[in-house]
Amino acid sequence: MNAITINTLPQEISLPTATPVLKPEVSTENFKDTLSKFVQSVNDLQTKAGNAETSFLKGDITDVHQVMIAVEEASVAFELLMEIRNKLLDSYQQIIRMSV
Repeated sequence: MNAITINTLPQEISLPTATPVLKPEVSTENFKDTLSKFVQSVNDLQTKAGNAETSFLKGDITDVHQVMIAVEEASVAFELLMEIRNKLLDSYQQIIRMSV
């Protein structure tokens, strides 16, 4: 008969270690700068879309998908900018209506 041996010595169990909680980085950028950068990026996307349309009409770009993607990116960014503007105006009007 073959003897079966069972290892009865306790093995070390490795438990998962907790990862330290990272504090969010505090931005030194103010709201005005953030909004200004966003407006600039929307403007850049509008310019890029216009250039893509012009290049397509000249025949430099033959892929209509590139043009449509650029136009839609610019459109979505502009719509987001308008929604942000609307929310800011609503907030301002609410603050004005507050009584002291």
